[in-house]
Amino acid sequence: MMWFTKASSADTEVLGQHRYRYLQAMVLIILAASAVAVVGMVLFMPLQDSLILFIFTLAAFFANLFAYAMLRRGYLTLTSVILIAQALLGMFATLNIDFWWLMFNSVLALVTAATLAKRNLYRAVLAIVLGTVAFMIVRTIQQANSFDPAVPYLVVLVTLIIVSTTTRYFTEQALKAVAVAANSANLLQSAAATGEIIGKLLKVDELLPQAVDLIRERFAFYHVQIFLLDDAGENAQLAASTGEVGQMLFARRHSLPVGSRSVIGRVTSSGQPVIANDTDSFHHRNELLPNTRSELALPILDGDKIIGALDVQSRRYEVFTAEVVQALQVLANQLGITIRNARLFEAQEKTTLEARRLFLQSETNLREIQRLNQQLTRAGWQDYLQTRKSVNGVTLNENIITSDAVWTDSLLEASHVRQAVSSQRDGQRVIAVPMMLGSEVIGAIEVEASDMVQEADITEMVNAVAQRLALSLDKARLFEESQEATAREQRINEIVTRYQSVNNVDELLRITLLELSQSLGATHSSIRLGAAPAVVASPNGEARA
Repeated sequence: MMWFTKASSADTEVLGQHRYRYLQAMVLIILAASAVAVVGMVLFMPLQDSLILFIFTLAAFFANLFAYAMLRRGYLTLTSVILIAQALLGMFATLNIDFWWLMFNSVLALVTAATLAKRNLYRAVLAIVLGTVAFMIVRTIQQANSFDPAVPYLVVLVTLIIVSTTTRYFTEQALKAVAVAANSANLLQSAAATGEIIGKLLKVDELLPQAVDLIRERFAFYHVQIFLLDDAGENAQLAASTGEVGQMLFARRHSLPVGSRSVIGRVTSSGQPVIANDTDSFHHRNELLPNTRSELALPILDGDKIIGALDVQSRRYEVFTAEVVQALQVLANQLGITIRNARLFEAQEKTTLEARRLFLQSETNLREIQRLNQQLTRAGWQDYLQTRKSVNGVTLNENIITSDAVWTDSLLEASHVRQAVSSQRDGQRVIAVPMMLGSEVIGAIEVEASDMVQEADITEMVNAVAQRLALSLDKARLFEESQEATAREQRINEIVTRYQSVNNVDELLRITLLELSQSLGATHSSIRLGAAPAVVASPNGEARA
């Protein structure tokens, strides 16, 4: 056992404040008393008559001076030993001199040892002091052949026993209380540090494995695992577990029913912490974890809803004190908040990805619609111009408008490059602009620009007109086509109406041929009834029925 150790910062700040103050007061008092004694002996007592006492007093002064220096450097135990040694020496030196000096030194030695010394040193000092007083009681009785002279020493003995035991008891209780408080603070600090680390994780698959590893490492547990309830809330499924055993349990999809007699079943049902030793009837022993002696399960809550459980196991009995449970419950609450945040983040991320997928899909659909519209526009205008060759274009020359289908170089270039072009023709500035529906060119406009108007203004104006003209032309084309479709539908309805007044097959055939010939302007048409005969090749290679 180390008696001469330097006090740690924690001991000085928390556990040793009362020790330091007590030692400081005692050392200063005894140092001052020894200094006064030395000065007094030098001034008022002949040294030849009290040389030994002077040397003893001077040694006590330097011993106290050394003790004070050690105290200032933080060596509390060494300082305590010096004070106890002085008290014991003073007690032995005053055995035959004065009763009160014996009592003073005895009380000083015992109180100092009870307050500051470790267990073995305290017991040794207690045995020395009580043994010395007991020796004085026996010697006094033997010398006086009477018990009365020994009564003061007996009172001192009883007083010393009461004072030393009482002081020691309250000192140990105070140290235990401080140790419990320090342990609680350390547990809460570890829980807060662990919660801070896992609180930064935003994915459940990363959060849970790291959480169980951190808890086992920081709290030195045998095994740690996390269970999460399924969607139905009927089973607690293993979500993360430490070590190779945890991997094995996770691989076999370990789960426990909510409300079962197991620790996890009880905590997920009641929402209250459950502590079990391996001797408890409801403790479910896992064959993969044979060294478990005690187990603690804590609920993981999302608000008031139980979403899982934190399970920690230890190799020791009765290890889960109230302080440990409190610290781990704080961590379990933090874990519940972090799991909720991670799930919300994952749901938001999933929603964002789905929205992006829908956006990309809509973009693709839009491009496809634009392509189909462009294709329909191109095909529609090609069919329209092929059937109406008389409206392929017009030209204004000297205030006379004439039909013209000739494409000039400027018109061709504007159509190909899909933008306005400017050129010179016969000394005149010519500006050509394409007419576009979306990205499809349906024609072009060119004008001879006046030198009095800026080219940019002319181009802007013709561009605006070309855009509006393209839209109007397409609307007009669609209107004409719809009118023609309506006329065809009306003509078909008229033919079908005539069928209703005829009950003869031959007459129906005649009416059909006449109406189709009149509607389509056909000079030859025919109708055949019945199944088509087989085709037979003639000797000259022609097919005949």
